[in-house]
Amino acid sequence: MSHEPLVNDTHDDDDFLEAVNDDDYVRPRASSRADTLRARRRVEALLEERRLKRAIEDDWMLLDEEEEE
Repeated sequence: MSHEPLVNDTHDDDDFLEAVNDDDYVRPRASSRADTLRARRRVEALLEERRLKRAIEDDWMLLDEEEEE
């Protein structure tokens, strides 16, 4: 079995942003309340979909184990 590295070290240092002091940090444009709620609902939907997929996979695994016995 091949193992892929979890960290990709083939990046250039130019790809990373320079460190910024908290005093110098300027927050990006504030998103509207509607945008924030839309993003939150999208994340919640993706998490629910992932949870359901895992539950289905677990059920299939249990069914397979019962059939093997």
